[in-house]
Amino acid sequence: MDQDMNQNVEETKNNTSSKNYNDDLKWDDDGRHFAKMLGIGLLIFLGAYCAFYTVADWHMKHIFNPFGNISADINRAIVTDMRQMDKFISNENQKVAHVIHLEESDNEYKIMIDLRAFDNNKNNIQVKHNGNLLTIKGRSITKRHHNQQISEFQQSYMFENNVNLREMTKEVEGNYMVIKIPVKNKD
Repeated sequence: MDQDMNQNVEETKNNTSSKNYNDDLKWDDDGRHFAKMLGIGLLIFLGAYCAFYTVADWHMKHIFNPFGNISADINRAIVTDMRQMDKFISNENQKVAHVIHLEESDNEYKIMIDLRAFDNNKNNIQVKHNGNLLTIKGRSITKRHHNQQISEFQQSYMFENNVNLREMTKEVEGNYMVIKIPVKNKD
């Protein structure tokens, strides 16, 4: 009887192990195992692709942006200098706008040049003419501490044929150089 029982136990073990093996085969046959493995493989591939893309993008940004590694102090200094240059240029442009005034009357043109922009020195102003073209150039040099600032200005005027620039007069009146250009009568 013990032998019969042992045979039954062994048969049950064999049946159980073969049953589990058959169940695994059935599970494969359903395609779920293949789909699961395909999904895991796809997720691993996508994860690796995203990681590679992120690292490659980060490196490319640093390679093609050479100023990306500048410290914050240097960056602030550059921005401050740029603001100072913009402020200086706008101040100079405002000065230039008020340097020369042209007035026209029936018998003459009157050009008034503010000498304060040129160190109140009439020698810093050059007036030249070529035909009917009048060119006014100004230059001033300002020295502060160890810096030297050079400001230059040039303005040109084209007149009609009724003006003879050879007859113009220049004189200093206070802080202004006044250039008078007579106009010929059209009669």
